[in-house]
Amino acid sequence: MYIKTRVGGKAYNHLLPYLEVERNAERNPTSKEVLKFLKNVFKDLDCRIKAQQELKSLKMLYLGDFNDFQSNFIWLANILRMPQD
Repeated sequence: MYIKTRVGGKAYNHLLPYLEVERNAERNPTSKEVLKFLKNVFKDLDCRIKAQQELKSLKMLYLGDFNDFQSNFIWLANILRMPQD
């Protein structure tokens, strides 16, 4: 499988057993399935907590760039799934 040649390190170590199980079940996972598997392995379980802490401490710097501030705010709000109202 091509993806085995493109992945290295910890991702490779996690991916090999997954691919072995899939091969034994005579399934050939798609690239989307492999990426979904790796995303679940490496996702940050505390992502929302960290985003909430960052949002609470987010401040517009004096003479700072509003676009940077707004971009960070929107990014954190999306992680927290805050309504857009």
